[in-house]
Amino acid sequence: MEASVRGIVLRRRDSGEADRRLTLLTVEYGKLDVVAKGAKKSASRLAAASEPLTVGTYTLALGRRTKYVTQAALLSGYRNLRRDYDRLSIAVAFAEVAAGVIPWEEPDEGPVDFVERALAAIDGHTRPLAAAVWAQVGLLQMSGFLPDFSACVVTGVPVREANPFLSPLAGGLVSESAAAGFSDRFRVRSEVVIALLRLGELESPPDNLKFAADCFRALVPFWRTILESPLPCTEAALAELLE
Repeated sequence: MEASVRGIVLRRRDSGEADRRLTLLTVEYGKLDVVAKGAKKSASRLAAASEPLTVGTYTLALGRRTKYVTQAALLSGYRNLRRDYDRLSIAVAFAEVAAGVIPWEEPDEGPVDFVERALAAIDGHTRPLAAAVWAQVGLLQMSGFLPDFSACVVTGVPVREANPFLSPLAGGLVSESAAAGFSDRFRVRSEVVIALLRLGELESPPDNLKFAADCFRALVPFWRTILESPLPCTEAALAELLE
């Protein structure tokens, strides 16, 4: 049985000498693990369409255990991402956490639409890091993991400190008195907390985000806790921001 789908490649891994295994996000089948046979070969018709951050139409052979890509046509490769290493780095980091948090094989148009809009924003925004942070906050919100940045998650009381604590284990903002109970607590600027709170209310990325790097840095520990898996692309992007 074959099916034609529109998909976004979130992740690519080598499989054997010539194949690639892809994490493909589709409307029709949700997030899938598929094999693009021969895609590692430069002359393969599947090579370009199996690159991460690619939108295309894919013909899938639906085997009982494994799904194979038999044909593919490239629709969008986000040209600016390919030309700008910093832009590409944060886009790949976004795709990595999207691949981790979106559930397997649950057909839903919402995640596909949001991921496409997010990648387009990172690709075209004059300040791509602002777009990337907005995208990560939106992904947390869509998946039900958005931390509470409005008040202390323990007491429910607003936090007025200049450098408050965040705790992934607690689920967001914690006051000075409550923070002692969470070993993963870390301090951030109050402006970062305000920015992250407001980003969750926006349908599109802001024109500018003053503390974008600090906001990105603050979200990484939450992703580590939520996904409980290695995040090499996210860690690499974070390391570059810290340089």
